[in-house]
Amino acid sequence: MRVRCIKIVHPQTGETVPEYPGVRVGSVCTVLEMITGPDYWMIRVLDEDDEDDDPGSLWDPGMFETIDAQVPPSWTLVLQDGHMRLAPALWQRPGFWNDYFDNVPQALADFQTAKHELLNSA
Repeated sequence: MRVRCIKIVHPQTGETVPEYPGVRVGSVCTVLEMITGPDYWMIRVLDEDDEDDDPGSLWDPGMFETIDAQVPPSWTLVLQDGHMRLAPALWQRPGFWNDYFDNVPQALADFQTAKHELLNSA
């Protein structure tokens, strides 16, 4: 799934701004995962210019328009405690992102495997 940034919504204020670090209007991004909760909805995107070890960034989906709606074959849907997560199966285990940011080797390897699958299917 790929999207194009059409506006930038400041993550803290919710206001539309002309620029913000990590995202550019007009950039094409691969969607890595979608996350919802009772009062939020976010997508993790990877800008086409991001480096290989970049985990992407979480953004308001209202900032983007869909340019390729194909759902990646590696995505699974998990509903738990009022939250929904559509993401690669390898990332769906509890604590995955904590382990990733703590540099746990298995989480880093799972991230790279799933990310490469997503980029190859985009």
